[in-house]
Amino acid sequence: MRFILVFSLLITSLTVFAQFGIRAGYGSTSFKDWEGFAYRRIDVNKASFLNSGLNVGVDYWFRLKKRRIEFMPELGYTQFAASSVDGYNYSLSSFNAYFNVHAYVLDLAEDCNCPTFSKQGNTIKKGFFIHAAPFFRYYIQEAEGSQSLSGNSTGIGIRAGAGIDIGLSDFLTLTPMVAYEATGKSNWKDLATLDTNITDPDIKSSGSGLFGLMRLGFDSTPTRGDDN
Repeated sequence: MRFILVFSLLITSLTVFAQFGIRAGYGSTSFKDWEGFAYRRIDVNKASFLNSGLNVGVDYWFRLKKRRIEFMPELGYTQFAASSVDGYNYSLSSFNAYFNVHAYVLDLAEDCNCPTFSKQGNTIKKGFFIHAAPFFRYYIQEAEGSQSLSGNSTGIGIRAGAGIDIGLSDFLTLTPMVAYEATGKSNWKDLATLDTNITDPDIKSSGSGLFGLMRLGFDSTPTRGDDN
């Protein structure tokens, strides 16, 4: 329910803009230090801890005038799959802010400020791009068992990969992407208090993983043409 509510609010917040996109993605993230704590008494080789994640987001589009480098600041939400380990149920989610940059390296000089569907050339040339995005993440952390623990932490990271725009019409563009994400160390405050044998109560972990993403872009002004 929380996932659906957040997604609805994100969509509503940006539909007033002429050029915006809806994003969804699914992938696997490894939080090795948090996983190591949860599986400290169990065979870690068989571990699966908060790995799979489903994310949604909305973005607003703008670009350089003379080069096909496009910017899409994004607000989003990620829900990681809950894990039950050693008598505790762990859950993790996050609110995210990305600054996506798409560079169309095969068509960089094209200055037609128009949708992909209207551009000249084959699909690969006009649609292929590499992308990168620094991001900020606000985690919501919970552990439930013989003790209950909830908290929040923040993290920063980078996402990078490649994708291709498929122009469905002057109004709609479908964009499949692959991306690798790496997040710096984030603190799970007081996590180690679940084990009285550990003196340092906080556990910090970085995160990394591979995601498949899909963007549906909307453009209500398809006849902008050349800005020269």
